[in-house]
Amino acid sequence: DDGRETGNNNTVAVDIGKSVNSTVISVWRTEKLDDGNVARLLYLEEIGPKSGGHDIPYQRQRIMSVADTFNAARVIIDATGIGGAIEQEIRVECIPRSMHFLPFVFTGGPRGTKTYGYRDYVSFIQKGAVRVPNIELQEGKAKKLMWKWYREHVDLEYVMDSTQKTEKISAPSGKHDDYCDSSMLGVHSALSMLPASATLTSVTVRKKGTAMSRGKNSRTGLVTTGRRVSSPN
Repeated sequence: DDGRETGNNNTVAVDIGKSVNSTVISVWRTEKLDDGNVARLLYLEEIGPKSGGHDIPYQRQRIMSVADTFNAARVIIDATGIGGAIEQEIRVECIPRSMHFLPFVFTGGPRGTKTYGYRDYVSFIQKGAVRVPNIELQEGKAKKLMWKWYREHVDLEYVMDSTQKTEKISAPSGKHDDYCDSSMLGVHSALSMLPASATLTSVTVRKKGTAMSRGKNSRTGLVTTGRRVSSPN
């Protein structure tokens, strides 16, 4: 902890460990560049089963300690399964800190599945909107954590079922995707400002100064929360 940061648009994302999996905390900052917003990885922490994993009070303390240190604007956690046991406690902790709390259930319906989240995560990466530290320039524990982050992303598998109708993204047998899941949640929250609901929806990354429209002369986007104004083109 080098000191608390102030005035930064930081997101704390947590993949809660289950069984033999680790809990991974990642911190992402939303930065505005000339060609649009990017999510920059600032911090990684892994809580293994042997170092406090599944100890709910300890995990809650670490999550909120990291959120305080980075003056987080948002905290998003995997609220699936065992994550549900910590959801309400984190929500209560966020209220006096004025932090936006986002619980996400990986199986939360057709538009809230893990697959939808990863589709957009891949899109953000391909568009250059995700920035992470260069592994070769890291030292000690930082290099070890970044190497694990990289290896889990390399090992991640995309599998279709026998009917070719359902897709699944997960780590192969014997390996883990904790770093990937934490990063997917963090990048979505940092770049698409998820609403306070338990679903992820497909989003589109647009360059600064551009907008989605229905036609060449359209004045409104494809989706609006207000009443449309009828006017001649």
